[in-house]
Amino acid sequence: MRWLGYVVRRLLMAVLVLVSVSIVTFVIARVIPSDPAAAWVGPHPTPAQIAKAREELALDRPLYEQYLRYVTALLRGDFGTSVKSHQPISRDLRNYLPATMELVLAAMLVAVVVGVPLGVLSGARKGSLFDHLTRLASVAGVSVPTFWLALLLQLLFFAKLRLLPLGSRISNELALYNPIRQITGMYTLDSILTGNWAGLRDTLVHLILPALTLATYPIGLAIRMTRSTMLEVLSERYILAARAAGISERAILFVLALKNAIIPTITVLGLSFVYSLTGAMLVEVIFSWPGLGTYLTDAVLNIDFPVIVTVTLVVTVFYVVVNLILDLVQAALDPRVTLR
Repeated sequence: MRWLGYVVRRLLMAVLVLVSVSIVTFVIARVIPSDPAAAWVGPHPTPAQIAKAREELALDRPLYEQYLRYVTALLRGDFGTSVKSHQPISRDLRNYLPATMELVLAAMLVAVVVGVPLGVLSGARKGSLFDHLTRLASVAGVSVPTFWLALLLQLLFFAKLRLLPLGSRISNELALYNPIRQITGMYTLDSILTGNWAGLRDTLVHLILPALTLATYPIGLAIRMTRSTMLEVLSERYILAARAAGISERAILFVLALKNAIIPTITVLGLSFVYSLTGAMLVEVIFSWPGLGTYLTDAVLNIDFPVIVTVTLVVTVFYVVVNLILDLVQAALDPRVTLR
């Protein structure tokens, strides 16, 4: 009952957050000096065409009525229609969101696999050369501009070494001769589910550079947070007792100590996951990755208000859900955490 009550309270707060975000983004989208009706009609519209489009889009109605119509459609699962493509936004999200999720999940996996072990070893070897180099790498990870790193990796691995592709999700040859049958929209998972091993290899090759670029920031955070908490945990009495009992250093570091040190790192990486959904914008544009960031960039350039509002709500939903999951995970891992 304690967990159920907490989840219900958080869900009610989430509803209030979503309503507030929808109101703010909707109002901002309407007060910005632009004409969605003219954008809807296309280039060189006539006044009659603009007036007709304004009536079709209900832009001639009061602002509150427009918002109520929008919310009513949203509750039915209708996100509206893109001003640029004239396609349902829900259809666009099914195409773009899985690509971003695949990229962000790959980046988070790299951050966990690389950042957490380095943070553990850095904390265990405080003051050593390895510790100094690891701390330098963590500072570089959170400080290096994403666009600069992306261009540098393209220059090195594509232009100089010819090892990895410049961008895109798959090669043109694969798309033509051995296309991936889409189930989830995430090509790596779909390749595994359909047994398309050539598609899996091609997808992973194209995923390496954008995933590494996006992973640098959470890797730096994971190293710094894990090292900081490891320094605290390794000074605890139960760690000294475990060493006195003859338990191996690897078991002490990666089992006993990491179990308590990993909780703040999980929180940081969880928030980094949500941040990366929109932070991937530059990465997706540079690597021609057809994801949510590219979709949002095109919407901003074309003043596509329905898309901007919808993407904002989608990211807000992810933020609320991830925060709730992180709180529950913290409470499950640390008995000192209370759910209120």
